[in-house]
Amino acid sequence: MTEHLTNASSLTTSGTGITVSGVSKRFRDNHILRSLDLDVEPGSFLCLLGPSGCGKTTLLRCISGLEHPDEGVIRIGDTTVVDTARRVQVSPERRGLGMVFQQYALWPHMTVADNIAYPLRKRRVPREQRTRKVTEIAEIVGLSATLHRPPRQLSGGQQQRVALARALVHEPPALLLDEPLSNVDATLRRQLRRELRDLHDRLGTTCILVTHDQAEAAGVADVIAVVQDGRIVQSGTPREILEHPATRFVAEFVGFDNFLEGRIENVEGQRGVVALSGAGGRVEVEIAPGAAAGDTVVVAARSDTLTIDRGSVDPGDGQVSATVSRVVPHGSGVEIELDTGPSTLTVREHLRPGTTPSPGEAVTVSLPRTARAVAS
Repeated sequence: MTEHLTNASSLTTSGTGITVSGVSKRFRDNHILRSLDLDVEPGSFLCLLGPSGCGKTTLLRCISGLEHPDEGVIRIGDTTVVDTARRVQVSPERRGLGMVFQQYALWPHMTVADNIAYPLRKRRVPREQRTRKVTEIAEIVGLSATLHRPPRQLSGGQQQRVALARALVHEPPALLLDEPLSNVDATLRRQLRRELRDLHDRLGTTCILVTHDQAEAAGVADVIAVVQDGRIVQSGTPREILEHPATRFVAEFVGFDNFLEGRIENVEGQRGVVALSGAGGRVEVEIAPGAAAGDTVVVAARSDTLTIDRGSVDPGDGQVSATVSRVVPHGSGVEIELDTGPSTLTVREHLRPGTTPSPGEAVTVSLPRTARAVAS
């Protein structure tokens, strides 16, 4: 769509805010959503990020009306579509939302044009108006040349565009996307990610995307909400989530892969000093909001930000002592596993012949200033 999208459009898909308050959902004894709160700003692009089974798709289905919460309130704009206390449950078709599923669910016996027009036919939009709107959205998403083909003649990327066009053609107040890029290869996924963000920017539709892929979330979102066990445990901009995780769960999920336990000695502003448990040394790191002196925390760092000093076993500030346990080739570099006593660390660095330590060697590991103390 980057090369196909056009600025010329009469579509008026102005975004509408969505508010979720205290929503819970159980399946038998399995508590999927736990009194979850979420605010989606009008016209924003929000990603629900988390592992399989955390509740993100169930939340999306509750917003769409395909699932009924056991408790809570959901508002789309000024309209309350769910209020369990008052027994309000607006049907999916009356909510008017657009939705794209993981499986595109295209009608195989219909042409591309008929698939796109389906929501308009259900709303009994006159034929002439249907034709105009289908032509317009097809041009926007780069499908004008395919309108008379059946879906089976299209590539995976084109089928995804058909599903998007069908979801947008009736100008919904919000677009819900349930892992729509998971069925295409990595190269096409990156292209479609850019196109999806471009489409959002041009139309201004409020979007909620469910994904387990941090790169996908970072590539399209204004806001990422990380879901864990039916709750949102952190939300913020992609940079805030990727660089400043608040908990070990979030840190692990966004790529931090080294963790050292410790206790905060003091805090000044956004930084503080942590005394590491067992590994020796004190480190100055960024402190997650709300943490205070005396708190037990985990210091998190990415493996490509650690450095190894050979021939020194006395840790100074910002360092820990360790013993090399394994050295493994890793692409153009090496992956070095280190035993600190209470923890195992992993360091990835470029291959430098003659400088890589050997198994059994005592070394000192320096932690970067980007290391972060998070809740365990």
